[in-house]
Amino acid sequence: MKDFDEKEALERTADDIHLLGEVLRFTLEDLPVILDDIDIALEDGNWPEAARLSHKAKGSAGVCGALRMSLAAMELELSAREGSEKCLKFRDSLDAAFEAFRTHPRVIELSSLDAEGDASIG
Repeated sequence: MKDFDEKEALERTADDIHLLGEVLRFTLEDLPVILDDIDIALEDGNWPEAARLSHKAKGSAGVCGALRMSLAAMELELSAREGSEKCLKFRDSLDAAFEAFRTHPRVIELSSLDAEGDASIG
């Protein structure tokens, strides 16, 4: 399972490399917040909220070609819908998949592109 599938991500962004860069930047900013909110929901035993947030993470990951992360989010979503304690295992898998995605060399490169396709400085 790929941490980042650039071809898949480009297909989902109409082969627009600049749009893909924007989507990656947004996802890299948004997902840590979603992951924190999932943690709060799990700590509170709020399974429906954990499932909802996991579904949101799954969608964000899918759009950016983060296949392993999308699968981990789906597993977490399903276990939360069942109210299963397996959530914690799947939450750890989601963290590992996000870290692999976040540090993937192409994700770093593409997320640093500006509107003209040049690497942003700073």
